[in-house]
Amino acid sequence: MNPIPFQQTIDLYLRRWNPTLRPSTILNKRGILKHFTAYLREQYPDVQSFSQLQRHPHIDSWLEHILYMKPVSRNASIRSLRLFFEDLIHWQWTEAPPAGLLDDQDLGPEEVYMPRPLPPDLDQAVQKAFIDANTFPAMGLLLLRYTGMRIGEMRDLSLNAMECSEPDTFTLRVPIGKTRSERLIPIDARTVALIQRIIAQRGCRRKGGVPACFAHYLMVSPFGHHMEQQNYSAGIRQLTAHLTTTERIYCHRLRHTFATEMARAGMPVPALMKLLGHRTPKMTMRYVEVAQLDVRKAYDEALVQLRAMHAVQANALPPHSSLPSQPAPDQLLNLMAATIVRLEHLRRDAHDPAYAKKLHRLVKRLRKTGHDLNSML
Repeated sequence: MNPIPFQQTIDLYLRRWNPTLRPSTILNKRGILKHFTAYLREQYPDVQSFSQLQRHPHIDSWLEHILYMKPVSRNASIRSLRLFFEDLIHWQWTEAPPAGLLDDQDLGPEEVYMPRPLPPDLDQAVQKAFIDANTFPAMGLLLLRYTGMRIGEMRDLSLNAMECSEPDTFTLRVPIGKTRSERLIPIDARTVALIQRIIAQRGCRRKGGVPACFAHYLMVSPFGHHMEQQNYSAGIRQLTAHLTTTERIYCHRLRHTFATEMARAGMPVPALMKLLGHRTPKMTMRYVEVAQLDVRKAYDEALVQLRAMHAVQANALPPHSSLPSQPAPDQLLNLMAATIVRLEHLRRDAHDPAYAKKLHRLVKRLRKTGHDLNSML
């Protein structure tokens, strides 16, 4: 058995993508392709080139082999391998496999994890705990809550990150982070005062001042240290330990809470997307839809509409009412939309992941059916 043909093709492929992709992306692609070729060498030693691959048995057996993975990881492997095949075909390499070995039908349903903001009363209690502590870690956590930044972005803020564009109008220059782009976000008076307080306490207890390697950072403790993310995680646990709650309080929930608060206040999705540093509106829409109070409100409104159309269950119908013998097309569509809202509510409240997954699949089928029905009517 000679694994060299596989390795040469993979190395050349990754070198071609290396100038335009992040090192972590290249590393991830390498790992997936290495895993796939290792499987081929073990199960099908006679396959010496990607051009010899067939849907059955090679791809089908590999798909079955990776069923142990979580849906997100499994889908990521499938997408990466499919892109690899498509690139080889598009570039007309001699090692290119037949077209159509993988498609969207091979992707499984993924769990949708919604952001979890802190309940309003708990949010106020957490902010009060940060303000009362008035320590450097507490001020950093409060800055997270006031701005909705990621913790890595907050740690990397420069000393001159706060800029004054007009009298009494300040913005914060958020450094390059997860999205590989810099952005400006507006800040209010309380955030300005907080940053000024951070600067005042920055490195004031160290005789030699802040070490040169940390001098350009805003978030440097009074002892001249640039604290790690673990320090803030431990700090938030200590500062909120006295609060009686079953909620898990961690740093990223402060960002969730800020985003949900802005969405509830009516901030448009494009503006909220820029504020949070999202690259697409898809992630921002999660914050818009996340709040359970908003789901309950929409659900209650849907029930009112259902009762008005005589389309609720029999025990909830007004006396002597009945469903229309020939409902209008818009009534059918409204009924289906209300049913989807109800199922989504049940899914978010479900404690059993398997039950929630079944509901998610049912909702997807209903949405497709509603779309087909709308086009027919």
